[in-house]
Amino acid sequence: MTVTYRVRHKTVYGYGIPVTLSHHLARLKPRETPYQRVLSADISMTPEPSCQTDETDAFGNTATFLIAETPHREMTIVSEFTAEITPPVYPDPEQTPAWERVAAMTAHPDTPELTAAAEMAAPSRFIPLSAAAKAYAAPSLSPNRPVLAAAEEIMRRIYRDFTYDPSATSIATPVDETIAMKRGVCQDFAHVAIACLRAWGLPARYVSGYIRTRRAAEAERKGEIEMIGGDASHAWFSVFVPSFGWVDLDPTNNMYIGSEHLTVGWGRDFDDMSPVKGIMTGGGRHTVSVDVGVRTVSPAKERR
Repeated sequence: MTVTYRVRHKTVYGYGIPVTLSHHLARLKPRETPYQRVLSADISMTPEPSCQTDETDAFGNTATFLIAETPHREMTIVSEFTAEITPPVYPDPEQTPAWERVAAMTAHPDTPELTAAAEMAAPSRFIPLSAAAKAYAAPSLSPNRPVLAAAEEIMRRIYRDFTYDPSATSIATPVDETIAMKRGVCQDFAHVAIACLRAWGLPARYVSGYIRTRRAAEAERKGEIEMIGGDASHAWFSVFVPSFGWVDLDPTNNMYIGSEHLTVGWGRDFDDMSPVKGIMTGGGRHTVSVDVGVRTVSPAKERR
């Protein structure tokens, strides 16, 4: 069943001294996928930017460039979009190719699809090749195990073994440290899963987006599960399955991506999909607050 969502992502920066010039890059506009249709998308900034342009990055994501030339001590960026999600139909994990075969195909790609996938098997800024990740993944990669079954088990083990703890890490926390602590947030868990797969030669990519916001009381009242990571941008990972494509798995919530996740874009790791980054003149000490809401809407109401 198709579900329509309205997403609002508000980021407020406060500065100790005025900022006289700032250049920012935002990856907040969602992309079209086989399962996601974007109905509308808009980004606004206060103070009003002197320049705002959209470009497509190397992975096909929308990158919005914003320049502010008005002195300011507070900057607000608001992204709003509406999208329809149709749940994917995934292959039977046990019927997917053996992971060794996928690794061999990745090492010697002979089609454009495999060449693009192979890029996601290489180390990246936040996900270097990791002996700790290789050792952690080893029990799930028994000989001739189907690749999606192995990736699914890695997802479930991360969910079981790691504790969601926003105070434990920063985005700069190394993967090996996260594995040692067994604590972190959705970005950390996605990085660990990707590191596990890449360590064995398998393509895996980082996906940034949102998950349906459900408060604990609301979830309990409806007999549903409260989703973790719904108060900010969310992250998960994809594994490449030959003859099918990319399959998305969320280790934070122990689930395949279905009708409650919205995709902004993907890349090698968080560095490729940071929601907002930039440089500025001035500012001094600064604070950042983020507020995200993901709600279902009526398609008829949205058209009015």
